Amino acid sequence: MTKDLNSSILLGRRRVDYAIRFSPAARKCRIKVNPSGVQVVLPQATNAARAGALLKEHSSWVLSQLAFLRRMGSLRYAPREPGFGSILLHGEHVRLEVVEEDTHRRFGIVERNGTGLRVRVPKGRRVNPARTLENWLRRQARKEIANRLAEHVPQMRQRPERIYVMGQRTNSGGCSSRRNLSFNWRLVMAPPGVLDYLVVHELAHLAEPHHSTKFWLIVRSYCPDYYRHKSWLMRNQHSLQAPLAASIQHDEKQQRKG
Repeated sequence: MTKDLNSSILLGRRRVDYAIRFSPAARKCRIKVNPSGVQVVLPQATNAARAGALLKEHSSWVLSQLAFLRRMGSLRYAPREPGFGSILLHGEHVRLEVVEEDTHRRFGIVERNGTGLRVRVPKGRRVNPARTLENWLRRQARKEIANRLAEHVPQMRQRPERIYVMGQRTNSGGCSSRRNLSFNWRLVMAPPGVLDYLVVHELAHLAEPHHSTKFWLIVRSYCPDYYRHKSWLMRNQHSLQAPLAASIQHDEKQQRKG
């Protein structure tokens, strides 16, 4: 296995340190920005110089993600509306309320509460509200992805073998050599147009496995605004991956203060 390489590059007026990781499983180059730093993942046979070129191509996005992480560090304990947290759903921040209730029920329930969500958990039982919320979001994602597939599969005349809705940390979707498609359940947090784009994107890979000119022509023919949705994903990748427990814990702290 190739050892990770460390380097730095000037993006705008800022010197950015980054790591290069060569992955035998990677089919394309990608950039990861998280609290641990900047990492460029390259397919095994790729020249390391591609990492610097990729960072320059996406310098605005990289710098915006680094700035977002800095803001998150200072805003983590900023006060919000008492008694409520918030999560991203369909591209909008919705209010999140956690309620403990006297019940013999051994599981949590999520229900819509006006423009927000209410997580109802039994008092005195070890029911994790964050897990309850995640399970609900996963079910919503499966329904919405199934609806998008039902529309686009006959249009694009590409039929996948199996569909997986998972919690992968690095990709929004994937297409295997066996014609299996995978989608991240967190796409339910993105605007509906973004989810639609990802479904078209992965179905297009059944016809063309590489990100060639032909591939993007297929995507554009079924999703003319694909570049706008692709840009949204790049700008908001960190927000989609934010842990649900952060909002839940915030809400519980606020309720204890109340």
